[in-house]
Amino acid sequence: MYGNDDYMLMQRDPNRVVKFIVSLCITAILSLSVAFNFDYLQFLDSVFTTAIQGASPSEVMEKFYGTVSLLASPKMDILWIFVIAFFLWGFKYKVPALWALFTLAGGDIVGFLIKNLIKRHRPPLHLGTDSGYSFPSGHVLGIFLVIAVLWIVVVPIIEHVSIRVILRVLMVVVLVVVMFSRIYLNAHYPTDTIGACLVAYSWLLVSEMLYANYATQVAQLPFIRHTKV
Repeated sequence: MYGNDDYMLMQRDPNRVVKFIVSLCITAILSLSVAFNFDYLQFLDSVFTTAIQGASPSEVMEKFYGTVSLLASPKMDILWIFVIAFFLWGFKYKVPALWALFTLAGGDIVGFLIKNLIKRHRPPLHLGTDSGYSFPSGHVLGIFLVIAVLWIVVVPIIEHVSIRVILRVLMVVVLVVVMFSRIYLNAHYPTDTIGACLVAYSWLLVSEMLYANYATQVAQLPFIRHTKV
């Protein structure tokens, strides 16, 4: 498994280019709709926000979603990805460990640039701790990429199929709960969370393509030798 293309975690796949183009187009359409504040988007945001928040506020749900939001904050995402990278490096998955760090860092940069390009303001009644622009959600973008690293690199290492399936179901649930938490707490509009998923997925495809093309070369660097790719 050391430096051999036949055993790479991410093989070259021409379908990634197609997926990227489709994802990028959908992301661009949503971003433009947000930038120009189209009426249909306001309607959708209103409908889904009402459905998620319910008729009356709940102290229990507010505490629950507040905890979820804290654990999925951008700072915590950095901690999670360093923990993942630490264990990957220890088990000789050095290139995947570096890729994990690169994927989150690159995604955060892309998200920051889009935020400051679109400049969508936060929903009314948002908490004072939620600073910066609203689209896309940094919490959702970050946790999407953390989950993606686990999905692509960590889960396939597990031998038992049933455990892999359970973990992937749980990861999808975690992502949805984080999306709901940001909407429930008035930190983001629903389309901010959907946009975050689209931005994260588009960047993930780029990151995967870079891995497939350059992982074996990176594996030859002196401080990375004896690594699984």
